Amino acid sequence: MRALTAEGGSPGREVLGQLEAVALLAREVDMVLARLSREAQRLSDETPGGGLARRHGHRGAADLVASTTGGTRAEAQRLLDAGRALEGVEPAPAASGAGASEDGAADAAGTAVPVPVPAPRHPHVAAALDRLEISVDCATQIIDMLDALEERVEPDRLTRAERELVARARGMSATRFAAVVRRTRAALDIHAHEKSLARMRAGRWVRMHEDRDGMIVLNGRLDPETAAPVRAALDALVGDAMRRSKDAVGEDTRSTDQMRADALAGLSRHGLGCAATDLPLSTVTVVVRVAEKDLHEGLGLGEVDGTSTPVDVATVRRMAADAHLIPAVLGSRGELLDLGRRRRLFTRSQRLALGERDGGCAFCGAPQAWTDAHHIRWWGRDHGLTDLANGVLLCGHCHTTVHTQGWDIHATATTIDFIPPTSVDPARRPRPGGRRRFHAPHGLAARHDPDAEPAPPPDAS
Repeated sequence: MRALTAEGGSPGREVLGQLEAVALLAREVDMVLARLSREAQRLSDETPGGGLARRHGHRGAADLVASTTGGTRAEAQRLLDAGRALEGVEPAPAASGAGASEDGAADAAGTAVPVPVPAPRHPHVAAALDRLEISVDCATQIIDMLDALEERVEPDRLTRAERELVARARGMSATRFAAVVRRTRAALDIHAHEKSLARMRAGRWVRMHEDRDGMIVLNGRLDPETAAPVRAALDALVGDAMRRSKDAVGEDTRSTDQMRADALAGLSRHGLGCAATDLPLSTVTVVVRVAEKDLHEGLGLGEVDGTSTPVDVATVRRMAADAHLIPAVLGSRGELLDLGRRRRLFTRSQRLALGERDGGCAFCGAPQAWTDAHHIRWWGRDHGLTDLANGVLLCGHCHTTVHTQGWDIHATATTIDFIPPTSVDPARRPRPGGRRRFHAPHGLAARHDPDAEPAPPPDAS
């Protein structure tokens, strides 16, 4: 266990050091729980009469683990999944005494013979878990995706996805990581994702009712195509409110949710024909983007601002026909080839092009409507040029963080990296940002024939 002390005299550094140490300890505990949970499952499933779980009044191992740990059944299932992933990472415990044991067989002389432990089914996930580099939650998200696609996707593509997702999971919250996994799964199995999109669209709904307190309750589920303009407009209004609040400190005390509620009311008043001119919607843009090859072949997936769920090419074409949306066509390396546009000033087009590289705040992944285009080399102080290689999309919080704490930025046409100050990382190792961090790994999608036979399972030999 890492010591609960930190180098340096800064209270903030000491607290961060302690937080990191306790987080590492929590992962160590999770690994022990995962292995013990898996052993409890084995003793429950392989013993005649129901085994360990049934003897203690539980239907199965997940209920046993949840009851013992005091957690939810979903948390217990994550521990069981992690325990299965860890099998084969360490040798089975040596048998004590002579004769057969639960972990081995016995030869004719009664000597214990260890049972060979199979290699991990997902070695990259297992190794990262064992080294305490990723959380159980992130690991099980990867495992669930790999297991679901095992019979439909070629083994080498799954292996590459596993390796790249493990790398992405380091240092990322499970909530953020879920969007990366969702995009990756769609790219790996486009045909299944197209069916999922059709189900989403058929299942869209919005309900409104008045509760007993007289409050109007809104609830609903929107598919990506329906949600794109709604979210773009609301995000634009909330982003504008955030910038106004920053300029007038203490005057606007609304929460983000309250800003969104007021934005919805403002949009509704505008739609009813009011003469208000203070809604910042003239610059609201929804970009629908697709690779040039996919667009011509009619296969593959595209992306729409405001949702992490990819859309099929048919939806891309349908949305691109809308005069209020902007189609963007990308090359094989993700570079922008063509940007269809309504009447926009050149500076606006540059901002749209930055959005194709950064996808939102390049530092934290916040919605694009909450960001502003900033000069990497300052326009006034450094005489930086107003061009794409010197631009970056940052939300207000991250803009302040980057400039006040000494982060450096390196950008190209397709990538952006943030170099931390020595106070954060003495080695100043670059950290990828933008789509390279928050979107699916590039190049995983394959042309999938829905009538083709499923991919053969990996060779178990």
